[in-house]
Formats: sequence, C-alpha cells, structure tokens
Amino acid sequence: MALLLEEGVRYPFRGDRPIDRLAVGGLLGIITAILFQFGAAAYPSLLSALFVGLAAVFGVALLGYLLRVFETTIDGDDSPPTFRPAGTVLREGSRLCLLSLGYAVVPLVVIAITIGGLLQAPFSLESAGFMGTVLFFVASTIVLVVVLAFGYSYPAAVGRLADNGTLRGAVDLRRTRSVLGHSSYATAWLFASLVVIPGWAFLLTALSSATLFGVVAVFVTFYAHVVATRLVARGYRNATAGSYGRTSMGTNSRKIETE
Repeated sequence: MALLLEEGVRYPFRGDRPIDRLAVGGLLGIITAILFQFGAAAYPSLLSALFVGLAAVFGVALLGYLLRVFETTIDGDDSPPTFRPAGTVLREGSRLCLLSLGYAVVPLVVIAITIGGLLQAPFSLESAGFMGTVLFFVASTIVLVVVLAFGYSYPAAVGRLADNGTLRGAVDLRRTRSVLGHSSYATAWLFASLVVIPGWAFLLTALSSATLFGVVAVFVTFYAHVVATRLVARGYRNATAGSYGRTSMGTNSRKIETE
C-alpha cells in the first residue's frame, strides 16, 4: 500500500521534461484562477460572463489532461502524458466535463432537497430540542452518504469513459459494479482521497487569493490532482484486468495522440 502511494507521489516527475509539464499545468491553473477572479469582480456585468467563459476553457484543458493521465495509466504507461495536441486535450476535457455535470445532477438534487427541507421546516431546529437534533443528524447523514457515494463511484465512471470512450458507457453502472467492489479500487480510492482533499483546500485558496501563496497553491493543486488521478487509475486498471478488452480507442491509438 505504501508503495502505491509512493509511486503516485513520484509519478508527475517521471518521463522527459517533467518540470515543463508541471509548469504548463500550473500556468493553465493560474490563468483559470485569474479569469475566475476577474469574473467575480465584474459580476453582474456581461464582462463577468466573458471572464468565466474563458476560465472554463482553460479549466476544461486541465480536465482533459487528467483524463489523459487516466487513459495512459490504464493502458500501462508509467510516464505522464504531454499536453499536446491542444485540440485533443480540449476535446477530452469537454467529454469529462459533460460526464461530471451529468453525474453530479442526482447528488446535487438530493442535497438541495435535503437542505431545502431543513430550511423550510415549520419550526426552528434550535427550539425543537430532541426532534430538531434528530432531523439535523438524519439530514447530515443523508448528505454525507450521497457525497461519499458520488465520490466513490465517480472515478469508476471516469475510468469507463477513458476505457470505453463514450459517455453512454461511462454511466453504465452495470459495467462499474465489479470495479466498485474490488479491493484494489477501494484501496487506491482511499489513497487518492487522502491526496486530493488537501488539493481541494489549495484550490479554494488559488481561486480566492491573488497572492504569491495563491500562485503556489495553483501548482500544488495541479500536482495533487495528477497524483490522485494516477492512484485511482491504477486501482481501476487492477480491478478491470482481464474483465473486458479495450475498444478501438486502445493503447496504440492513444499513445499516438498523446505524443
């Protein structure tokens, strides 16, 4: 287990010119954060929508790179991919963005209904005593279960997208059921969570702080997400080894695209 985490931590520094890859990823992250901050400052003018739209483009490029990391990992490549060609990265990022938005609809609806129900309660939770405590516990438990279920199953869906190449295949729970119950995937997911959760904290700092620390936070965020993607992709690869063959978007075609 420790070897799995150590391999993931070292992964971004493998291959040729690793500093260049980290620099490109960090630069894309900085541009995304700056445009997002401009958008927030310009709200509610039309410039806000323009800045946020541009930020989304660079964010999609980062998503495309993470999907490429997943793809090359399940294909057995131990070196990080490059960002070239840019068009392919954007196309793959768009697919991952659509999957993420579609996959998050149900959890967001459940959470919104749960929280909205508490806010619309005909009594104050503080004044309701024991009943208010029970309701708050039940609501918080529902939210926690939904978030954990989404967080655990989402990487498997990303794996299906990387392996199958289609959005329809990515949301087919029948094909990911065996992955979710596999010990290799569960272990890798746990280690990936330990890496990516602090990465989210740095992400919030990067998006809200226009300081030197915010710049550093961007690079830490990118590094943490690459490591976490590598870890969970290895777990997915081990869980699906021998289960089904690769599609026409297999190893050779991906390597040609990512070089």
